[in-house]
Amino acid sequence: VTPPPADTDTLLWLRSPETARRLALTFDDIAADLYWMRAVVHYGSERRGPAEKARYALLYPLLELTTSLDPHFDVAARLGAIFLSEGFPGGPGRPDQAIALLRKGLAHDPGHWQYVHDIGFVEYWWLHDYTAAAGHFREAAAMPGAPVWLETLAATTMLQGGDRTSARTLWTELRENAEADWIRQAAEYRLAQLRALDEIDALQAIVVKYRVQTGAPPASWQAMVAAGLLPGVPMDPSRAPYAIGVDGQVTLGPGSTLGPLPTFEAPR
Repeated sequence: VTPPPADTDTLLWLRSPETARRLALTFDDIAADLYWMRAVVHYGSERRGPAEKARYALLYPLLELTTSLDPHFDVAARLGAIFLSEGFPGGPGRPDQAIALLRKGLAHDPGHWQYVHDIGFVEYWWLHDYTAAAGHFREAAAMPGAPVWLETLAATTMLQGGDRTSARTLWTELRENAEADWIRQAAEYRLAQLRALDEIDALQAIVVKYRVQTGAPPASWQAMVAAGLLPGVPMDPSRAPYAIGVDGQVTLGPGSTLGPLPTFEAPR
């Protein structure tokens, strides 16, 4: 899902990287830092604001300016790709722009295996193209300085495709081998989402058990607690209560920070 088009053009006076380089004189790195901060603030403001008003219209132009002024700014390219990939309303839902940003970084730093690895992650997590993802993991594994676990990652992706076990393996490897805190935090967040999916499945099975026993879906978690099927109201990994609908469907609650949860499709 991508955000709706903006009602009016969002203002960004400078969009040409070449013009930005001329205006920065010899201070390209400083200008890149400024545009990067603007990108982070823009992303955070849109993400924290009302979902119906989120547009993320300036995110890619700001990241484009940042990485043009400093082509070796790998944090802007890699973290910017995470921002761009995130599904709406948590982000603009533009994995295509994320891959373009990573390819741009790779063109300037062709030996940077992390860019190839990140392209594979975008293909895996957002595009569900597991064959392409495995190919990029394998390509990254063959590059100088790449960690040995990338080859295992490629094999796991090809063998298991888009199941949760494979996804958990990917994010666990990323967390355990993270070179920066923001990578580790992103991995922790995705692992929490996967845990929530497992917990929702387990709770759904308990709902079915309650329905079999009583002939009707539970009206609330308290009904299942009273029936001795749960010790209390179940909480997701973000410590927000799960929600249960009138039909007995278990979902994340409105206070959860883990939505929207990912989906898993059959390999293409």
